[in-house]
Amino acid sequence: MDASSPPVNEALAEALRVRQPRFFRASRGSAKGRTGPEDTSRFADNLMILQECALLVGEKLEMSSVAHAVYYEGEETGGFSFDPSSDPQNPDVVGAIVNRRMPMREFLQSMREFINS
Repeated sequence: MDASSPPVNEALAEALRVRQPRFFRASRGSAKGRTGPEDTSRFADNLMILQECALLVGEKLEMSSVAHAVYYEGEETGGFSFDPSSDPQNPDVVGAIVNRRMPMREFLQSMREFINS
């Protein structure tokens, strides 16, 4: 690596290599993840878009909220789920991004396992 190269986040490099989900937590307007600020920022941007879509879908279906959302973009899967053990008035959100198309059921299960870990 030369001086002009950006630093490599080892957690991100390993997750991309083995094609495993990178998990994030978001609450009170901030997001946290282990795969570096760029990856965490990318998750936060996607989360804002997904939450807006979830609210619109919830309103259209006359539901108060949508508990989770998953998106597929190219070979990438991402999404979020509300943490059921957090404060219902200000819930924590758990999300993930993985560099492969992952079945929704498997993706949501991986987030539930992360929540319970």
